Amino acid sequence: MEKFHLIGIKGTGMSALAGILKDLGCDVTGSDVKEEFFTSKKLKIKNIKVLPFSAANILEGKVYIASSCYKEDNVEIAAVKAQKLPFYYYHEFIEIYFKAPKIGISGTHGKTTTTSLVAKFFEDKKISFLIGDGTGKGEINSEFFIFEACEYKNHLLNYTFDYLIINNIDLDHPDFFKSIDDVLATFQKAGKSAKYLVINNDDEYCRKIEHPVKITFGMNNADICGKILEKHKNGFILEVNVKGKVYDYFLPFPGLHMIYNFLAALTVSYLNNIDLNIIQEKLLNYQRPSRRMEEYFYYDNVIIDDYAHHPLEIKMCLDAIRQSYPDKNIVVIFQPHTYSRTLRLKKSFKEVFTGVKLYLAKTFTSKRENDDKKLDYDVIKIFNNATPFHEKHLKEIKRLHNSVILFLGAGNIDKYIKQLL
Repeated sequence: MEKFHLIGIKGTGMSALAGILKDLGCDVTGSDVKEEFFTSKKLKIKNIKVLPFSAANILEGKVYIASSCYKEDNVEIAAVKAQKLPFYYYHEFIEIYFKAPKIGISGTHGKTTTTSLVAKFFEDKKISFLIGDGTGKGEINSEFFIFEACEYKNHLLNYTFDYLIINNIDLDHPDFFKSIDDVLATFQKAGKSAKYLVINNDDEYCRKIEHPVKITFGMNNADICGKILEKHKNGFILEVNVKGKVYDYFLPFPGLHMIYNFLAALTVSYLNNIDLNIIQEKLLNYQRPSRRMEEYFYYDNVIIDDYAHHPLEIKMCLDAIRQSYPDKNIVVIFQPHTYSRTLRLKKSFKEVFTGVKLYLAKTFTSKRENDDKKLDYDVIKIFNNATPFHEKHLKEIKRLHNSVILFLGAGNIDKYIKQLL
């Protein structure tokens, strides 16, 4: 039996990888900080033991896989290196370990939802998949390995792909990428390692990427071309032209971004001979990934938990809420994710919350940044009309009526929902 220990196992990709290895019959343990995250529940379901970081966890006979967030100042990585034990970073391990044809889902926004849609559409085949909400499934002798491929720190460039989806290209991770041209260059390089490139033809930067076998999706002059026939509170009626053959679908999700996620998944399904006539039934049985427009209800209010942390993602989230709940007030409890992103994109962040009641939680810095009181103050200045959020505000939030209460951010802001309910 193969034995693995994952350092930083509570990360979204790492917890999904742990789940895959467990399904494949491996012995899996991991370590991380004590704080609970939404991925912790997924690890418990798989019965994967999570330990606090300690050099005592490092023993011979295991392969060690580390989150890219951690370097040799981590006590466990230092111990692995000192003992010269087998060691890989997350992205290195994925490339060498999974031998099935790879379907990679990339782009600045929408990776997790699109990956989960592809997995759903391919569910009748033998597949393994890694979804960026901490969900992983492994099958021995899989026909496909479906996984989310992130561009941060050029991790995307470590992979080879049979199919690579690029949903969109936008400036994000400004602690690493200095300009949109830097982001574009990474996706251009990634495209060269793919046999087939599936791109959003409505995205101006995606259109710049050249590839000998490029298949496009979108709503304007694309190989797989969608058209909105009707828009409803609960989603869209779409007409999709697939290389001259027309299909009608009810997409039971609001928000224009969900159309693009769907078209991306539909395109790679078409390329792999999935019967497009059975997609409608799969859509109706599809469940969104964790922390993607998760809804809870009490009285005449709706509580929504969403992972969005970039201004464009937040805009798409708010647009979807307005489509579904046009008559409700919107109250947002927002936790910024990293100082670098928030300060670099401050104008867009300021604009996107126009017309909503905003509570501002302390910036979630994660392993990428250290807490900095000066930068905390700089962030507060961006959102000068917001109420600084503290746990005591849950009492006044409980008294709201006819409202959508949105807990928003990629950190741990969702922990307050349980208290509120």
